[in-house]
Amino acid sequence: MPQKPLTNKGKRSLPKLSAANRHGKVVKHKKGGLVVKPKRDVAKHRLENQKEITKLINKKNEAAAASKAEQSGGQLGVVKAPKEPAKDEKKAVKARQT
Repeated sequence: MPQKPLTNKGKRSLPKLSAANRHGKVVKHKKGGLVVKPKRDVAKHRLENQKEITKLINKKNEAAAASKAEQSGGQLGVVKAPKEPAKDEKKAVKARQT
């Protein structure tokens, strides 16, 4: 006995909606992916090595950008953000202020 033609009876895709009007509104940020630290030793070492390589590459790129800016007559220095004081130091600062 022949079967009835197979039809897609499941979910049907909805037509795409046009982009929302965002004039004067805040952009909605998407959450980033969840980062899970590796458990195996080999994977841990690989992650540490990758982080070190990334740090070196970023440092080199920043130095190259700073040198290009200086060559063209401007001044650009690579500045690190100040470290936040520890909790004990914050308490000591508050105690001094009162």
